[in-house]
Amino acid sequence: MSLKGLLRSVMYQDRVTVRRQTTTFDDEGAACSKLGDVYTDVPCKLSQYGKMLASHQDDRAFVLSNDLRLCCDPAIDIRPNDVLMVTHQGELWRLRAGKAFLYPTHQEIQAQKAGESNDSVGIRRAGKQAQQDSTGDAGET
Repeated sequence: MSLKGLLRSVMYQDRVTVRRQTTTFDDEGAACSKLGDVYTDVPCKLSQYGKMLASHQDDRAFVLSNDLRLCCDPAIDIRPNDVLMVTHQGELWRLRAGKAFLYPTHQEIQAQKAGESNDSVGIRRAGKQAQQDSTGDAGET
């Protein structure tokens, strides 16, 4: 078995749906932005790379952020600012992608979830919430 195959079978127990902002035009020719799925249920691994939970106060609320890393096959085109809907151990995480760092066998993407302190730092139970998130209603303010 190749190293790539071994990574896929042992490490990639999570799943990611990659969503990207695209521009479409309506019947009158006006530009509209739309968030659409680029990849669905791609095997991956979500992990922490920094143990610190960063926080700051903005005009509205106390904001927490968590630095995470997503690893997956290098053939998957994940771009900065893509929305990553990651199912990790039965929980759904909505994250923003950073720049991908490519290796021959895998890629590592910095991902971050920032939210208000009462937003559970982006952790959501999979199931009904996943259906709501796939329609674009992520429950974020």
